[in-house]
Amino acid sequence: MKSKVMAKFGMLISILSLLLLAACGSTESSSSSTNSDGEEKAGETKELGEAKLVTNWFAQPEHGGNYAALQQGFYNEEGLEMTIEPGGPQVSATQIVASGEAQFGYTQAEDLLIARDKGIPLVAIGAIFQKSPQVLITHEGTVADFGDLDGKTVYTAPGSGYWEYIKSAYDLTEVKEMSYTGSLATFIEDENAVTQGYVTSEPYSLDEQGVNNDYLFIHDSGFETYANIIFTTEKVIKENPELVQAFMDATVKGWEFYRDNWADVNPYIKEANPELTLEKMEYGAKAEEELIFGGDAEEHGFGYMSEERWSMLQEELLKLGIIKNEDDISKAFTTEFLEQ
Repeated sequence: MKSKVMAKFGMLISILSLLLLAACGSTESSSSSTNSDGEEKAGETKELGEAKLVTNWFAQPEHGGNYAALQQGFYNEEGLEMTIEPGGPQVSATQIVASGEAQFGYTQAEDLLIARDKGIPLVAIGAIFQKSPQVLITHEGTVADFGDLDGKTVYTAPGSGYWEYIKSAYDLTEVKEMSYTGSLATFIEDENAVTQGYVTSEPYSLDEQGVNNDYLFIHDSGFETYANIIFTTEKVIKENPELVQAFMDATVKGWEFYRDNWADVNPYIKEANPELTLEKMEYGAKAEEELIFGGDAEEHGFGYMSEERWSMLQEELLKLGIIKNEDDISKAFTTEFLEQ
């Protein structure tokens, strides 16, 4: 009898010991994100802190994946308390990120190379658009090709690399150059006018106003830049690569979500830019899909960038005298945070 009691007592002690060990293991897992070797444990909530992204314009479907990642909590899952700050005519994402006020930004590939030429150590970590959505918009039937732009009044952002390229490549000597302000009013009033814009936005607005229009993709001129590249600084990559990886993991997931679920995300974007209509945002989301997920991204995945295209772009900017120094192009971009 005594032996049976002792056996049951021993079994009870063993069970309690196992439960105690399990409880200890659970407590360590929830209170620490690394093991004794510094490796992250599975199922942990990461805590990387605050981060900010500055976009290149007011909230639009062109930023849809980042807003999707914010709305769906993908940044939170990666341990990021994320803020998205909309850009605008007077907002320079490159300056804000370079100053350290934000960790990430949107810009065009040529603008990043121009910044690096001035000694600002920015690095592209992903390209949203494989084919730039930027277009030159004309009144219907007035322009068939880039050579027909001669003699027109053209509204572009001052110093735009693509415009300098087109003027040189198509020998445009008689154009009247005007600064683009974001307004379509002067374009609408002048049949001889041409304005820059995004295929995802301005053609829709003009159609709404009954203004028949055509457009030429900048990409088709031979100036094959990446548009809406996501960038950070050399310093952030060196000092906090985990932050960059977490940001890109959530961003890629956000863009993949937005691709199929834009109707769920667009009302959230509209909160950040009430002037948008859901109809216009639907147009933009549909118009941009092939530009984002087609091309090289179809084979290599969202955000892909090639050294060949970056080198070609740098060569064009050097020829035009827009940049002065031939940089080691491998330092201007990286795909390492897309490969995880």
